[in-house]
Amino acid sequence: MKNKSGLRAAVALILTAAMLLLCACNDAETPEKAIKRFNKRMNDCDYKAAFNYVKDYDGLSFDSGDKNGTRKIVDAVSKTLEIEIVDIQTSGANGAAVLYVTTVDLRDIYSRAASTVTNNYVDTVLGGAKISAEEMREALVEEIVRESEMSEAKHVTTECKVNLTRESDKWYIILDTTSFNIMMGFINDANSMVESGDFTNVAPISDSDIPVTSEEEDSGSSVTFTD
Repeated sequence: MKNKSGLRAAVALILTAAMLLLCACNDAETPEKAIKRFNKRMNDCDYKAAFNYVKDYDGLSFDSGDKNGTRKIVDAVSKTLEIEIVDIQTSGANGAAVLYVTTVDLRDIYSRAASTVTNNYVDTVLGGAKISAEEMREALVEEIVRESEMSEAKHVTTECKVNLTRESDKWYIILDTTSFNIMMGFINDANSMVESGDFTNVAPISDSDIPVTSEEEDSGSSVTFTD
């Protein structure tokens, strides 16, 4: 199923715009506090407050307006974000942290949602009725959100490395495309699946332990959204 405009993430507006409004609201005297408070604000979907603990965020472009309804998807993922601090090393005003990041797995959810929405419209299409791209997009977004909020939704735990910096005695997380992709449930990868129409590489849900995967190399991909 290909719907390139339908599921291009409007994440950048929601999160990157907050970067433009940063003020002296960071109260993290330690790296641990910066990470934990970022996690809590993300869980609350308070992105302006969350990004008071972030510096040097790259990889996303943005425009005005959430025209694709993906704010709902971002909110659903953010509520599931759990960051476990494995290790922190600092030297002067710089540092690095190893984290275990857990979220719902949008790669699996997108695949299931695409199948569900397609099946729901089969009878309508076979009956000769036309379905607009807008209707399909709205149905797909709603199904993704619904499945993300289900207690049995697949979660993925991934090792994630982030750099840290200190300014004016306050600590900040440095996010890049790879770490952001992980914290947003692999949204870049999920969107790529939609654009290519290829859902074959999604692993089936397992009732066994939540897997821990190694952080992928930063491919330099970016999240964009269009009209």
